Amino acid sequence: METAFFVNQNSKKRTIYDADLNLDRTKRIYKTLNNLSNDSVQFLQSGELKEFSFSADRMRPLMAYINDNNVLISKHLDNGDGENNFGESEIKSFASNLTHNLKTITRVQETMNQVEFSPVFFLSEQLLNAYLDNQIPMSWEFHHDLVVVINLDNRAMLDSLVERGQKRIFLLNGSLDLDEISSNNNYPSDVIVHRVDEYSTLKDLLLRFNSQPPRRFLALDCGNEASSEETMEDIKSYLERGREAAWIRFNTLNRGDAVKILDNLHNIVKTQQTSDFHNKFQGHSAIIVCPGPSLSKNIEMLKKAQGKILIISVLHAFRVLKKAGIVPDMIIHTDPFSLKDLHFERDGEEVSQWDEWIEATDFSDVSYFITSSMGAPYMFNIPVNKVLWMSPGQKVGKHLPIEVFDYDRVGGSVSHSAFDLMIEFGFKSIALVGQDLAFAPDGDMYTDGAHLDMSEKRLQAMGERFLVKSFDGKEVETNNSFYYFGQSYERFADELKDSGIGLYNCTEGGMYLDGFKHCKLIDFIDSEAKEISKNSIANILNNNQVSKESVSSGGRSMRQYVIKNLSLANEISTFIKGAMEIAQRRDFSDHKIAKFDKLQNKVIKKMKKNYFFELGLQRELYMLQSGLGADRSLEGQVAFHMDFLRAVKKFNTIFKNALKEQFKLLSSN
Repeated sequence: METAFFVNQNSKKRTIYDADLNLDRTKRIYKTLNNLSNDSVQFLQSGELKEFSFSADRMRPLMAYINDNNVLISKHLDNGDGENNFGESEIKSFASNLTHNLKTITRVQETMNQVEFSPVFFLSEQLLNAYLDNQIPMSWEFHHDLVVVINLDNRAMLDSLVERGQKRIFLLNGSLDLDEISSNNNYPSDVIVHRVDEYSTLKDLLLRFNSQPPRRFLALDCGNEASSEETMEDIKSYLERGREAAWIRFNTLNRGDAVKILDNLHNIVKTQQTSDFHNKFQGHSAIIVCPGPSLSKNIEMLKKAQGKILIISVLHAFRVLKKAGIVPDMIIHTDPFSLKDLHFERDGEEVSQWDEWIEATDFSDVSYFITSSMGAPYMFNIPVNKVLWMSPGQKVGKHLPIEVFDYDRVGGSVSHSAFDLMIEFGFKSIALVGQDLAFAPDGDMYTDGAHLDMSEKRLQAMGERFLVKSFDGKEVETNNSFYYFGQSYERFADELKDSGIGLYNCTEGGMYLDGFKHCKLIDFIDSEAKEISKNSIANILNNNQVSKESVSSGGRSMRQYVIKNLSLANEISTFIKGAMEIAQRRDFSDHKIAKFDKLQNKVIKKMKKNYFFELGLQRELYMLQSGLGADRSLEGQVAFHMDFLRAVKKFNTIFKNALKEQFKLLSSN
């Protein structure tokens, strides 16, 4: 159980909540924890054991936040920027006290280490709380982290977990009747209890959480007889793989930072949307090209498909194709990260992916380049015949004044976006090439010439490595990230099994994908190129242009949207200013607090009028919730509210500046 919070933790960043808090906020979190730890120790010394348990529980979410985001006071001690506005002796004082209290709390909780679980615990609230004190880590987030209770026959455990604030609970086996529990409980509406009869389904069940997945999980074996070590290891393995998959899916939806679309309002009005091509390719076939290591085996065969089968390539496979004399009909790159900010090392120097993949590449023969509505604005200016855009990930279309099609086959990679497009474009059959999702025998993840990041750091970030069924029915080594990508394809295939669309895996290496027919690329080409629709692919691509009237109409609607929301941003600024002035005077009389609440409620009410405030302030909303739950003092509550308001003010400024820039661009056309 980790208690060394003042040293650097090598935690893997995997969430939009990663933070770099300033000194005041860092200090506030630690001082709140220090006060809570004092309360816990006092409850312990006075023999108030239930109060001790619940006081320690109030510490857990903040301690989880500290560990998850590497929030360290030491970052601010020697930064030399003048930020350190309180004495180092004060830091050492409460740091020493907090460390001492945590050792006391942990020592008491660990007294249950030597006591095996027994159903007799259910007869004593004190014993049950002591058992949970020991089992629940001090870094624990009750809203999102997961408890799996195995072989539970007594609902006292369930009731106790819910009382302590646990929101996500899976019941594995056991005799509890969930229907009876559902009709006979007063659990809060946000408590989620799932019943699982086969532990192999745990990995899929974790994907049901639409909000933040669990970082941590614990399995409580509550049967009359202990489960075997092998069973517990299997449960752990399925939970870990499910957690990795859930985080990949969550980050795919959130890493794009849908707020970035605000910088593209002008671009999405003037640029044609991919949805204009929906169902225009019926009767045709498509090949999606990815840069997996097996691509080199059959790249020459793609020449036979040109002009007969649409070839769509992910950006990182394009140069390999071009070198082989193959020009795809479409190139797609919907990853929201700026290529100018992503680097890899070559010959001891850092090279940006923009320089490598765009500046150093000739796109003059390329007809269509597909980017994301949430990508960097300069991606709309790639030097090709025509740029199209799509909206993958977060569904924001209904929050904009123009018609936007939100693609929702989210799988974690750009190839999934390409697959989603090909489905919506109406192709009768779709093949995957170079989609190995596995390591080659020599350890490569990509084909020669792909020049993608193979650093040890990235390999570790992609998770555990293990064996799965391969293309040829044998075994191949993959990792958690690739495995989830494969699972996504299998999920899409299952959803499309009655659609009549033929799905083919022509990768000729790598992972086996259930729901796809596995065959050689040449066999797919020979079969699908026989029946060519009268309306050729080139004709469809060239004869589907957006009208000037449509662009003009969209521009007018977007300008009105911008003007309306600039006014909204100004109102929010006014209310924030009023609320912050009250708090800064530190007059906490009932009248002033009531006025503060009124102004902040107006801020929140106004923010609800634009969905992008919710998207842009997810971390701050999380921090506000955690802080208010931990520090119940009036001064502490106001301080956490002030932190939130400052964050809203900062985001509101970004929001306004983006809209002002878009208004200029929209007005110039």
